[in-house]
Amino acid sequence: MTNARLLRNARLEYSTVNQNELYTFSLEHALSIYPLDAVYTFIPKNACSTLRYSIAIANGFLGDISDINWIHQNNPTFMSTQREVALASYTFVVLRCPYTRIASCFLNKIVDGTINFNDATGNKVSLNFHDFLSVIKSQQRSERDQHWRNQSDFLHYERYDEYFSLESFSEAINSLGARGFTVHDTRAALKHDLSNMKRVDGDFSKTKQEELQKMKEEGYLPSYKSMFGDVEIELANDIYNDDINLYKSHFGDNCLLF
Repeated sequence: MTNARLLRNARLEYSTVNQNELYTFSLEHALSIYPLDAVYTFIPKNACSTLRYSIAIANGFLGDISDINWIHQNNPTFMSTQREVALASYTFVVLRCPYTRIASCFLNKIVDGTINFNDATGNKVSLNFHDFLSVIKSQQRSERDQHWRNQSDFLHYERYDEYFSLESFSEAINSLGARGFTVHDTRAALKHDLSNMKRVDGDFSKTKQEELQKMKEEGYLPSYKSMFGDVEIELANDIYNDDINLYKSHFGDNCLLF
């Protein structure tokens, strides 16, 4: 008999697993791909819309791109059972350079106003990237929104069969395709990625979100590297040290922004 796959978080607390916050959090982000008998851990900002849509197609729930917004209401639909997690034939996860992930999160979610921060009186606060990192640093990990929570918190397994990087996503497309799983690119349909924006260099770490929103409306944005000065790099290193080491352990440091 072969033992089931070792889980990363189940044994961290001597309690029932449904009271183990990190276990339940990572399980909520484990999705089953039925035709492959596979489990995929989705991490927001790491091509997760593309992959969640592709899973819905593979599992027979969606037909074409006109149904794309269905995925946002159905994150729990393909959540893996404990049995599916334990006995999966194949497991994979997509990681991303922590620096580009958090810069992308700010330029997408904060600049667009999808996620807002308020002061003690309930009024909306305008943030720059430095402010944003400072807020994240002040938060407990369990308090962080999933779009900027540490990637390592999403990992449900001690070890996955394959780790892919967003920076070399074509390798994921090819490997998954060889297994019979087609990756459907949703970026054009959802229009919330930043790949079509012209990029400019400079120092934008202290630029307020309203000014960045105006730039975005005009069709350009700072490059990811331009969002960081030395202080912001240090903040990101402090917040995401585990993610940086995780990324390096699988892909080296060639694709890290810093």
